[in-house]
Amino acid sequence: MNPCDNTPEADRHFGIEATLAHAGVSERLLRQCEARSLIEGAGHADASARRYTSEHISVLRFARRALALGFGMDEIATLLALWRNEHRTSAEVKHVALSQAEALASRIEDLQATKRVLERLANLCRGDHQPACPILDELLELKGFASQWHGEAKPPRATASAAGCRCAPASR
Repeated sequence: MNPCDNTPEADRHFGIEATLAHAGVSERLLRQCEARSLIEGAGHADASARRYTSEHISVLRFARRALALGFGMDEIATLLALWRNEHRTSAEVKHVALSQAEALASRIEDLQATKRVLERLANLCRGDHQPACPILDELLELKGFASQWHGEAKPPRATASAAGCRCAPASR
């Protein structure tokens, strides 16, 4: 920005590099927002000639912050639509936020279960100079622990590869 420029910020137009710098986002996020029509009116088919406004920068910052909170692009589009809607209710926004909190809680549970499985498998491994490795055996067989990540609602019962060990799949 030129400090001598008297153009009001709201009326200014920025090239892609300045827009990315002001918004603190990657070009990929900018393109995703454009593809979903979250940013409209940037004009010009030639990407290098597009011009962005301070409103575009605000939308990109909004998207960046929402991504940092774990929202996906669909939820970001919903939140932006609510932001732009003068007749929205805060209850609608709260619902989206609480849904995301629930999704994160579920993801955390899944990650904790994955961590426990990895720790149990690691405990089976002697970690010595021998090539035998129950971790690799389990991954190769896709039995026991590994199969729970293929769409099964509940962890599988102990299989031959996991039977008799102290690390049978934990129930959720």
